[in-house]
Amino acid sequence: MGVKLREKRGKLYLDVYYNGRRNWEALGLFLPSDKIQRAETLRLAEVCRSKREAQILSGEWGMVDPVGSKQSLIEYMAGIVRSKNDFTHKAIKYLNLFPGGNIAIGSVTEKWIEDFQEYLLKETDLSKKSIRHYSGAVRFALGKAARDLIIPRNPAVNVRGVSVPESDKIYLTAPEIQSLAKVSLPGILGAEVKRAFLFGCYTGLRISDLKTLVWGDIQREPPQINKTQEKTKNKAFVPLHAVAWGIIDDKRLHGYKEPVFPALTKSKTNTNEYLKRWAKKAGIEKNIGWHTARHSFAVLSLESGAEIYTLSKLLGHTNVSTTQVYAKATDKMKREAVNALPVIDIMEGGEYVW
Repeated sequence: MGVKLREKRGKLYLDVYYNGRRNWEALGLFLPSDKIQRAETLRLAEVCRSKREAQILSGEWGMVDPVGSKQSLIEYMAGIVRSKNDFTHKAIKYLNLFPGGNIAIGSVTEKWIEDFQEYLLKETDLSKKSIRHYSGAVRFALGKAARDLIIPRNPAVNVRGVSVPESDKIYLTAPEIQSLAKVSLPGILGAEVKRAFLFGCYTGLRISDLKTLVWGDIQREPPQINKTQEKTKNKAFVPLHAVAWGIIDDKRLHGYKEPVFPALTKSKTNTNEYLKRWAKKAGIEKNIGWHTARHSFAVLSLESGAEIYTLSKLLGHTNVSTTQVYAKATDKMKREAVNALPVIDIMEGGEYVW
């Protein structure tokens, strides 16, 4: 292992040799012709070289990175953001508003985490669910920093997270889905909203996946969806029920990149309004949205005998605990479990014996 200064055409680089590989890293420094300025530039470059060497050695020897731990938490989190829809990206906004939010990642303590969560709860209008997501993004970043040896330990480990009351999952029963199927929605978009929603009830796809579903994601023999989910980027493999295949099969050949639901894909309209009018027209009082189709698929699958692990794979969940919330959503399974208890004769002469 070695880190050396190199000069090429007046520019300074670090020549890093580590694990049998050599890599040149630009310092963004130029050697001036003036001797005094040149000496000062070389001195600064040597400081950079020394810090880079310390970073490599800290990782090699299991020590904390002395440079990385001094960067701000916000700066570190900005470096691991994947998209603007990432909770980490949204959490940074509130870190900038939080007094003391611009803290060095190596200075974060349990008390600081508690204060940040308290700030989100009392000083913002965020829902508890959003607060859990944003504080969770901070916790994730601190955990990653600890694993990467940027900080010696994760201070969030012993801090209780924000609890969120469990919300009821709105789902449709088979008769309710049948009622919707008998009611039409006007217009090209309305008809496609109906088809896509019913398709979601048989596949568990999110609206983001329904909008981006192309014919290249559909395997015909046997009928199956092979799609990378928009939310998790995990691959989902969902066999198509005969009803689901019947919803999309128009007996035509389609291009690989052609959308399965083209009107829905192109639309900028808030299609949730279509769903609400549709439900009202079908005599259903539940406040349904696109996610209702996914919930309905999950609950109906469980009630039909699917195992929780199998359902987890069908929904594309990375953790089976995420799927277990659906097991709490159905009373039918509870009744069946109780009715399955053995019948024991506890009466004598027509009366209970205690």
